[in-house]
Amino acid sequence: MRRWTWWRWRGSWPGRWRALLGCAAGPLVLAQAASAAAAASVRGHLPGPPRPGAAAAAARAAERLRGVLGGGDALDAMVAVAAVNTTVAAVPRAVAWCADAGLWGQAADAGLRPRLARELLRVTAASPVLPRVAAGAGTVGGCPVRGGDRLLLVARHAAGAHRRDPDGRDPAGAGVARLVFGAGPHVCPGARLATVLLEDVLEALAGYRPVVARCRVDRRAALPGWRVLTVRAAS
Repeated sequence: MRRWTWWRWRGSWPGRWRALLGCAAGPLVLAQAASAAAAASVRGHLPGPPRPGAAAAAARAAERLRGVLGGGDALDAMVAVAAVNTTVAAVPRAVAWCADAGLWGQAADAGLRPRLARELLRVTAASPVLPRVAAGAGTVGGCPVRGGDRLLLVARHAAGAHRRDPDGRDPAGAGVARLVFGAGPHVCPGARLATVLLEDVLEALAGYRPVVARCRVDRRAALPGWRVLTVRAAS
């Protein structure tokens, strides 16, 4: 019986981001620092009363990430956070979804695989909730918004993930699927890279048609994901 745990992938893919950024630290060190920085940043921007110590915790996490990156600029930190979040929050959930929904046939089909990958990213939405601040007054869905109001954009709902399951044979429109990567000046520059990453994972696993053997949710993460995910080849 062949088994894979998500911890192996967490060491492999951050290694590629590490090479891209020219980072000398180990891949798991980079992954943990980027994940912690993302979690602290999101907690500091959630609506409601300010959380004691949230700003200081976010600053410490950002400083640690800069140290792991060996300095660098804000773009390096953004790439590290975005890449690791996709690897940790989207890819393992997509694999588990394929196992639960019996989508390995589509994953094995070279023609359907790219569309299935986009569909899986649409429903898993690595950043399902996006904190934003209104730049000026306006209306959203008929509700008045004042400049400076803090908003939560539910990207997963915008992409119809709560209504429509992933299907490479009948995918959602490209405009809808891309909403999970943001729009306008906030669009994610790594959207294509994330899709290719997932395609590679699906291709590697499709022949084994894995099933989920064990999973444990990561309750301390800012984004949905597994602390442990173990899949095994179907018998």
